[in-house]
This record gives sequence, C-alpha cells and structure tokens, in this order.
Amino acid sequence: MKLSKINKAFMMIIVFVAISLLLSIVYLIQINENKKQASQTSAVLINQLEHIIANNKAKEDTLVASLKENYIAKAKTISYIIDNSPETAGNLVELIKIANLTQVDEIHLFNATGTIYGGTTPQYYGYSFDSGEQMAYFKPMLEDKELTMCQDVVPNTAEEKPMMYAICWNDQGTQMLQVGIEPFRLMEELRVNDISEVVKGIATYTGITVVVADKASGEIQGATLPSLVGKKLDEIGMIFQGNAVDHVRMFEGSINGEESYYAVHGYDQYLVAVIQQRSIVDKDVPQILGIVAVYLFVAVIVSLLIIRKLTTRAYKEQKNATTDYMTGFLNRRGYENHIEAYNAAPPEENFVYVSMDLNGLKQINDTFGHMVGDEVIKAAASCMKACFGNYGDLFRIGGDEFVAMIVADDNQLEQIKGDFEKMTRTWCGNLVKGLSVSYGCVRGKEFPEKSLTEIAEIADMRMYQAKQEHYRVNGKDRRRSN
Repeated sequence: MKLSKINKAFMMIIVFVAISLLLSIVYLIQINENKKQASQTSAVLINQLEHIIANNKAKEDTLVASLKENYIAKAKTISYIIDNSPETAGNLVELIKIANLTQVDEIHLFNATGTIYGGTTPQYYGYSFDSGEQMAYFKPMLEDKELTMCQDVVPNTAEEKPMMYAICWNDQGTQMLQVGIEPFRLMEELRVNDISEVVKGIATYTGITVVVADKASGEIQGATLPSLVGKKLDEIGMIFQGNAVDHVRMFEGSINGEESYYAVHGYDQYLVAVIQQRSIVDKDVPQILGIVAVYLFVAVIVSLLIIRKLTTRAYKEQKNATTDYMTGFLNRRGYENHIEAYNAAPPEENFVYVSMDLNGLKQINDTFGHMVGDEVIKAAASCMKACFGNYGDLFRIGGDEFVAMIVADDNQLEQIKGDFEKMTRTWCGNLVKGLSVSYGCVRGKEFPEKSLTEIAEIADMRMYQAKQEHYRVNGKDRRRSN
C-alpha cells in the first residue's frame, strides 16, 4: 500500500511537470505567433503610410513642376508685353493692371546687374541678388541670358510671405522680369499632405499607435496619438541602434509607460514606427492557455483511466491465467512461475515446501458425484488457506494435488501442522462426514544445495509415504478402486 501511494504521488508529480512544460511551450509558441502577427500588422501599416507619403510627394512634385512651367510662361508673357509697350515699365498703375490680368501677385523689373528698378511693389526697389539668401537664388541669371528659373515656395525677403518667383530675360537681353505668386493651391496641397495630417488619417486599432519622426533629429512630427507630437523618440522610450533602418525591424520595450512591441523603418527623411501594446497583442494568451490546460487535464484523466482499465484488465487476465477458479489458489502455471523465481534467487532461511493430496477423492466422486467432490476440494482449500495462507503461497496443481510454499520457523511449522490436522479431522460436510489430506513437508535448510524441483520431489515422496500410512491404517487406496 505504501509503495502504491508513493508510485501514485510520483506519477502525479510527473503529470504536473509534463503539463507545466507543455503549457510553457504553448505559451512561448503563442507569444511568438502574436509577435509575428504584430510584425505583419506593423509592416502593413508602415507600407500603407509610406505609400501615402510617396503618392503625396509625387503629387506635390507634379504640381510644383506644373506651376513652375505656368509661372515662367507668365513671366515671359509679361516681359513681351512690356517690351512692346516700354512706357508701361515706369507706370505703376499699368503694371498692376497687367498683374491682375495675368493673375500674378507681384511684378519686378531687374536691370542687367540684378537690381530691382521697377515693378508693382515700389518698396522692393533697390533690392538685388545680393539682398539675401532668397534673392541670391537667382544669381545664375547673370551668367546665362538664355536661362529661366522658378523658385520653390520660400518666404520672400521683405515680408517672410510664402511665394514662388519665376524669372526670365527679355528678348533683347537688357533686363529681367520676375513674377511672384502666392501659390494657394500648392500651399493647400502642402497643408493637406503635411506629415501630421497624413498620420491623423491612418486607421488603426485599439492599442496601436503610428509615429513618424524626423530621421536626423528623432523629433516626432506626426502621430495617431497627438500628445506624442513634438517629443523625441528616445523620450518615449523608443531605443534602437542607428537611425538608418533600411528594413522593418521589431523591438520590445516600454513605450510611453506601456510594455510594447514596436516596428521601425527608415523612409526618405523619416523614421516610421508602429507601436503595439503587449497587453492588447497578447490578450488572448491566458484564454488559450486555459483552454489548453483544460484539454490537457481531460486528456491526462482519460489517458489515466484508459491505462488503469487496461492495467486492471491485464492484471485480471494474468491472474485468471495463473489462478484456479474453484479455490482461488495459484494454478499449475502460477506454480511453475514460482519455481522459476525460486531457482533464480536465494531461498528464505525458513522456507518450507508442503506437498498435499486429498485422500479418497475418487471414491467420493464415484459415490456421491462431482458436486460433492468439489465441496470436499473447497473444504480442503479452506483449511489450507486458514492454516498456511498467512505464511506464503498456495497452489492447486492437479485435481486433488496442492502445494504450499511458506516461510515458517520450526515452532510455527509445528503449530501450522497441528492446526491443519485438527481442522481437517473435524470438518464435516452434508454428505461426506470427514476430510483427509496427506502431506509431506521439506524445509529448505534440510537440503541447501538442492533446487526447488528436487525439494518438491522429496516433499512428494514424504507425502506419498504419509498417504500409504493412511491407507494402511484406514484401508486400501480408494483412489485406485473401481
């Protein structure tokens, strides 16, 4: 019983360790799968945002190129008008009319040295290509009279107002004409395409934040969480090696106070990042582990029940194969197994082999029938069990042949023999009034060099001697009578 409890406890520990190990493996697999899913989601969002940025940039470039061509054409048209009406060059009112007609905001007339001498804004008279960075952009015009130039949107020198300026030489090469236009259409396009506005339009899920930062400074210029705009990436905890991330890379860390996965990719002058809270990404892990734990528990219980049933069945089959159904004693097969085990191991010091045989069973069967004979066999077995059973194993190796292999010292053996003789002598059945069993005992220490088979032969010989004495006293050997 004690050994059985130890085995059960050991088995439970093994089952617990196995389930814990399996759950740990499932946890790691699920976390890894969630991380892969987070990486895929990040890649999709990053690709979507970069695609929008690229499209917007292409649209801007196309629009700028179109505007530059248009503004240069306006400059050439106005230059042609003034060349054909030289008097308008000094007439402010006429120049303003021409500006309104051609839909430009400013007209400036430059002499051959690059100085403004006329135009719609007298306050600019006297400015030259040396009057600041914005003006200096046009210095190449002095070197090449075939050249036309159009500047990107810049704040003009005097008012810091965003303007686009286009310039060309007149046909005679005596002066340059510049037009200035406030590009409202382009400014609106730039406003709509500003990175902060673009990021606002990105659709995300709960727990996901998209961030776009300047690659050089790390300053966040756009984010789906507005409170992050203006902060540096390292301020919110986004740490990674280098700022030139040429492919999407996944990291883990605490971002803005939340344990997160975050993916980063360098694109143009930006660093594009997608932040996903781990608590959201891994929210299904406890549920999955719970389901797996229940499944494993049920599987283990069912497996144990099946194993127990199969073990019980195997034990019963083995027991039935080695047990005599009438007496419950081990049968001939069980007896032979014990012989092999005994011969393979050293015997107990007080080992005793007892060979027993019922007297007169054949006559009882012939006279009263086998049912009465079976009653006698069961009665003899009951006496044997009562006397020998607590000391060892009992075997029925034939119809009326029995064996006991016990461990008993001299005093115990004498007590057992006395009890057995008294019990068989006093037994009384319904049809048979007496029970007689002849037996022969051999102590293992009598013949320490002999095998159990040899000891059994000696015990059989002693039993037959006792049987002959019984028949000598009580009459002929009725087992052989007809």
